[in-house]
Amino acid sequence: MQGQTVRIVSQAIRYIEEHLHEKIDLDMVASALHYSKYHLHRIFTKTVGLTIHDYAKRRQLTEAAGFLVFSEKLIIEIALMSGYESQQAFTDIFKAMYK
Repeated sequence: MQGQTVRIVSQAIRYIEEHLHEKIDLDMVASALHYSKYHLHRIFTKTVGLTIHDYAKRRQLTEAAGFLVFSEKLIIEIALMSGYESQQAFTDIFKAMYK
């Protein structure tokens, strides 16, 4: 059972990584992997310690941090690439995560 849990969580993480620049939610991931969203939510949260939504947002912000440091893109461009509709929303969440 442990091996199956790891496989399912790995599939979910791989899906999130492949769709990092899109809006990601539990329903989308569960549907793509053909699992019940309740089952996926339970095992993902228990294994990773974050919900799929929180994990995806953190990964998107980590990716955005790389763009802020290593690219010459404008903050608004990075915010939009990261799935935020405004620079202010992106800045607020980025500050909350990275202080």
